[in-house]
Amino acid sequence: MKGICSALLGLILTAGMCFAGERSTSQFRTNSDIVLINATVLDRQNRPVRGLTRDQFRLFDEKAEESIAYFSEEEVPVSVAVLFDVSGSMQGKLADMRLALASVLQSANVQDEFSLITFADRPRVVVGWTRRPEEIQNDVLLSAAHGETSLLDALQITLNYLKKATNSRKAIVIFSDGGDNHSRFTEREAMRDVQEAGAELYALDSTDWLISPPHSPEEISGPDLLERLCDRAGGRYFQADGKRDWTVAAERISRELRSQYLIGYVPSTTGDDGRFHHVRLQLNQPSGAPKLYLFFRRGYRAPND
Repeated sequence: MKGICSALLGLILTAGMCFAGERSTSQFRTNSDIVLINATVLDRQNRPVRGLTRDQFRLFDEKAEESIAYFSEEEVPVSVAVLFDVSGSMQGKLADMRLALASVLQSANVQDEFSLITFADRPRVVVGWTRRPEEIQNDVLLSAAHGETSLLDALQITLNYLKKATNSRKAIVIFSDGGDNHSRFTEREAMRDVQEAGAELYALDSTDWLISPPHSPEEISGPDLLERLCDRAGGRYFQADGKRDWTVAAERISRELRSQYLIGYVPSTTGDDGRFHHVRLQLNQPSGAPKLYLFFRRGYRAPND
């Protein structure tokens, strides 16, 4: 990892000089702060779009437009934390969830690594970081639905556990209906920490409104909670109904994790203020082409000296 970071930092610094004359592993320190933003571009069929160039993007830190010092669409290894709901509300849904998880794991590269955190009444790290995805699948096969749902607590544990990952790129994939009814942490706390973590967040929602009414208030609000969390992290939320939808959604997540642009810049006005800075990325749509859709990390926390 040190070799990868050093090489990347050298590229960024060289590009930065050309322009001039984490809490996250996506932030480096030299004389200035180097900020890296992952971005996904999709077409109308939700297919990743490749081949875009640096000059098709514009980047703003708060209201100030910044020069893009580093640009790449190279595929790099990713550390994926699987957050798997085994609470009572998942009764009857676990079989489809296992199939969806298998679709994500089957696309793994040899340098990818995975961990598994399950949650019901409380979250539990079941499998530590491993490059053997079959270990994740084997443990999920033993899971049985029980208890209440501590989604936000599980997310907090996962964000902390990501700090032990070896790859610089990190992601969380949640398999859940989102109906939290047993967490100590609040949504506000989770939103803050997700924003600052620098990890992409994807969610596959198994809510089935027709088969299992009535629904609790937590279950009803669950999909909106998952969508808000994914939006803050620059990831994507999928609501799937049945085996085919689960598999398609899982395949889309796998493709997106490995079809991204990495955009780096040196903030011109940040200083060491310790504040959270909102980042806005714009895509100049290719002339005459169908509309494209852009997803990206929404900000970072500056260091505080």
